[in-house]
Order: sequence, then C-alpha cells, then structure tokens
Amino acid sequence: MIDELANIAKQVLVSMNIQVSGVRLSKDSLHLVNSPLCVVIGLVNKKGEEKGILGFEFSEAFAKYALSCLMPGYNVDMLSEIGLSALLELANMTCGNMLTRISPDAVTTPPTAVFGKNAKMLLNTAPCYRMIFDTPSSSLVVSLSVT
Repeated sequence: MIDELANIAKQVLVSMNIQVSGVRLSKDSLHLVNSPLCVVIGLVNKKGEEKGILGFEFSEAFAKYALSCLMPGYNVDMLSEIGLSALLELANMTCGNMLTRISPDAVTTPPTAVFGKNAKMLLNTAPCYRMIFDTPSSSLVVSLSVT
C-alpha cells in the first residue's frame, strides 16, 4: 500500500510542476518529525475504528523550491501568510488524493502547520511509514501512521 501512496503523492507533486527525481521508502517504530515546518493532517474513518496522522515535513530548501513552482516569478517566504497557505494547500491536496487509497470513507482534519527551528515532535506512538521525495533542491518527507 505504501508504494501506491507514494505514486499518488508523486503524481500530485508533478502536476504542480515539482520535479521528483526519486522516491525512497522507510519505516520507523514511532512517528517522529524533525523539520522547520511540519503540516499535520489527522485521519479517521467514519466508524471511528481507524485513526491516523499524515505529516508533511518541509525543509526550508524544499519549501522555497515548491513555492517557486507553485508561484513562478514570485519570491515567497515559507512562513509568510501566502507561503504558508500554499504549502498547507499542497499538503491538503496530496492528502485528499491519497485518502481514496487509505480509506475512501475517512474524513480529515484541516491541515495544521507546526513550525520551529530545532523542533522535534512525536506525532504518534504507532509505526510510521515514510515516503521521501527527492527533488532538485532537497527532499519532501510525507509520513503516515495508523492506529
């Protein structure tokens, strides 16, 4: 399933003119994130039986690259109102496309941005699957944990 999710996410990124040169997959025992900007989206199926968290970990280099692809010709800071809004929407659209494979009857929380230098966060104690998308500038990490 994680391969399919990575392919779906890659298609969304490419449709936004974000070049993806490679995709790597990994699994960790906990859902930890360590990036200057993490967009968190909660997932729950309508019966409430399965819950999960999607994390989108943006490095400063990737955020700058993504924003230049989303808004060519503009120099937008990732923590500006418009920059943050664009990155939240990128995460939201990627999540929406992935949701059809994860659980078609699931609902999501609105995307929430958590940012800070040297911040480390524990999003979930469940195992975490990571999809690392390599781009010309840096990497985007999309992580998923389900309980």
